[in-house]
Amino acid sequence: MKDLAEFFGHTFYRPGLGPDSVVVDLGASSGGFAHAVAELTGCRCHCVEAAPDNVLVIEQTDRISRHHYAIGGIDGPVTVHVADEEFHWVGTEAIAGAGEAIEVPGVTLPTLLTELGLCDVDLLKVDIEGAEIAMFDAAPDDVLRRMRQISIEFHDFIDPRQGPDVARIIKRLEGLGFDAVVFTRRFHGDVLFLNRPALGIGKARLLLYRSLVKWTRGIGRMLARVAGERR
Repeated sequence: MKDLAEFFGHTFYRPGLGPDSVVVDLGASSGGFAHAVAELTGCRCHCVEAAPDNVLVIEQTDRISRHHYAIGGIDGPVTVHVADEEFHWVGTEAIAGAGEAIEVPGVTLPTLLTELGLCDVDLLKVDIEGAEIAMFDAAPDDVLRRMRQISIEFHDFIDPRQGPDVARIIKRLEGLGFDAVVFTRRFHGDVLFLNRPALGIGKARLLLYRSLVKWTRGIGRMLARVAGERR
């Protein structure tokens, strides 16, 4: 299905992006997703990352910029714990293997968009280690409606207690006019929210995404996992 592309576990609607599009990558890590999307579509990407070491290695180009923030529910300093791993992912809670707690600048989504001078966003990619709950709760409806599509990794697969909050956020976004497509089987590790009227996607196409594409991908992931276990 050429309409849908997937990089680093995040699925997005490919025809919705082009050289005039803007992507905001929250939890950009070292910039791999942004560079892949920019190369594929020619879009402009804003990489937002909390871990200082990751920010420094994000390669800036004429299409990619980097911004050192922790996205969440408040504007102001935030204490985060940086995992002592290759990609230095961060969380607001103490995590196994984490390094020292550090303080980084925190912003809400509305404040970030204002600082970046953005009105509409063609793709909002979210991978912020559980802080997405607070981020959505702090974002007014009118701000979320300015997103044409949202590709998000919820973290209920790490903490199942987040399940009710995830369900609540999905229901809220659907109430704002988005259609949710869940590509992962048990939890919500790869969810795409589509503003179908803005993107020109019909109901039949949405049904295809929710059925054939989802299960085809699921089978592919299971086969890859089995193959890996046999090696």
